[in-house]
Amino acid sequence: MRDDVLISAGDVLEVQLTSETVLLQTAAGRRPFEQGHITNRMRLFVRELSGPETRFDFEDTDLGVRQTQRVAIVRAKFKAHPDPINLMIFNLSSGEMDTFEPALEALLGRTPLFGPRWKAFFAALLAAAATWLLSRFALNQSAVGAGFIAAAVTLAVYPLTLWGARTWDRVTEDMRYRNARKRFIEEMWARVKAYAPRDETPPQTE
Repeated sequence: MRDDVLISAGDVLEVQLTSETVLLQTAAGRRPFEQGHITNRMRLFVRELSGPETRFDFEDTDLGVRQTQRVAIVRAKFKAHPDPINLMIFNLSSGEMDTFEPALEALLGRTPLFGPRWKAFFAALLAAAATWLLSRFALNQSAVGAGFIAAAVTLAVYPLTLWGARTWDRVTEDMRYRNARKRFIEEMWARVKAYAPRDETPPQTE
């Protein structure tokens, strides 16, 4: 069970919906023919089950919420932000949920200890060492000649191993994130069930 997330649950007192058109700006002003994009915002005033009335703000969520329904908001604290960031919102009365993907990825994403450049470097170094030993002792090359052959192999192998390492990291990191995301949603679903009103269907995982 994760203890680095915050769960707030309560009944909705009021819903405020607004939208804003965001335009891209340059030093010379707005870009010609730039239509921008619309950001939808939802503000909820919630009477938490613990007693206090709290305001929650959300951007670009498709979850439908109305007054008197019960919701649960999952947030997390990040070092770069003083306030908790929204991860998920559950409508416990309707059995629906929505996620905020950038924040989820920031929380659950993991950077490998060794990046693709380091992986490629060590692979090329290993290939160079094997080539030097083969050239020196199996092919009876001089130490200098074996060194030139090993250097040539290194220059040839490094770009290939770099491409392979980048591809490997991209595929495996995506798989790890999707699995971590699935487990996290299942865990949060299990935790917010305790706040669901009676005779209502708790939110389901995606």
